Amino acid sequence: MDWIKDLFIPDQMQIFLYDLVLSVLVLVFTYILIKVLYRFSNRVLRESGQGDSEQAEKGVISDEAIRSARILLQTIILYGGYFIAAIVILEIFNVKLISPDDLKTLGAKVLKIIGILVGAKLAINFGQLVVKQVFDNHETTGRRAQTLEILLRSAITYLVFFMACLMILQIFNVNTSAILASAGILGLAVGFGAQNLVKDVISGFFILFEDQFSVGDFVQIDAVTGTVEEIGLRTCKIRQWTGELSIIPNGGITQVTNYNRGPMLAQVTVGIAYEEDIDQAIKVLKDECEAACREIEAIIDVPQVQGVIELGLSSVDIRAVAPTLPGEHWAVERELRKRFKYALDRAGIEIPYPKQVIYQNKE
Repeated sequence: MDWIKDLFIPDQMQIFLYDLVLSVLVLVFTYILIKVLYRFSNRVLRESGQGDSEQAEKGVISDEAIRSARILLQTIILYGGYFIAAIVILEIFNVKLISPDDLKTLGAKVLKIIGILVGAKLAINFGQLVVKQVFDNHETTGRRAQTLEILLRSAITYLVFFMACLMILQIFNVNTSAILASAGILGLAVGFGAQNLVKDVISGFFILFEDQFSVGDFVQIDAVTGTVEEIGLRTCKIRQWTGELSIIPNGGITQVTNYNRGPMLAQVTVGIAYEEDIDQAIKVLKDECEAACREIEAIIDVPQVQGVIELGLSSVDIRAVAPTLPGEHWAVERELRKRFKYALDRAGIEIPYPKQVIYQNKE
């Protein structure tokens, strides 16, 4: 408590007040300097778009990256400025918390850490900007593109921050080789324990990357046929036409048949009796195909009657094919069967059906 009594000595009181005023001046100067640096950073790191999204996207560095760099720089200015002011004030009051050599070493480490963090942030923003421009240039839309974009951006963020953490640990003389070795062993153990999960995630990534099928496509995956409702990195959901929802792990998908990639071909086989005129039946079917092409929007070209494809037990089979829009061939087949039946009936051409003849012996 002697130092408190010393404050009331006139000479000590004068020195204390002088140091106090000097400390206040240091704080005021620091506050003004921070404000000036804030304004300077706002002018230098100013968004180019000014609300115009198209102009902002044309720039080399996006407005989001500039904004992030400005916020990071202003945070460093704020805390760094007040930290230095605190060191100066402690020196004014002759409080020795750290030696000049230690302060110099600490300052160098702090500057290196700040440089690493700033570089990491800029690298993340640049990587994410590249990913965004790649997807924009390819004009890829839909949930598949969004999922891939989010996945790649997250991977870039985690990878850059992991490397930045290793570099920061090296500044403090931490053996990062042991950390990498431990991470490798841990990753190996997790990989062996979660092989199916890793397989599902890797398969899901390639399904999305290769665009094997998309949400809304009608597909057949192994024994399941239906409409794709959701695609994830681990599973995909298929809604069958009878209403059942099948959830299939991506790692278990071995074969995919996609009915929505390109025109499909509707095939209809019609049988006529052996007693009927084949040429007349083919002409009737061709006329009906031309009418169906004009009236059915799902048919993209005139259906073709290929001719006799089989001589059955009780019928002569004639096949007609029609190119249709993706996923519409089943509906077109049903409509063509109905039209062919009516057309053959109007022409008096018999479509055979099972008959049984009974002979009765009268004695």
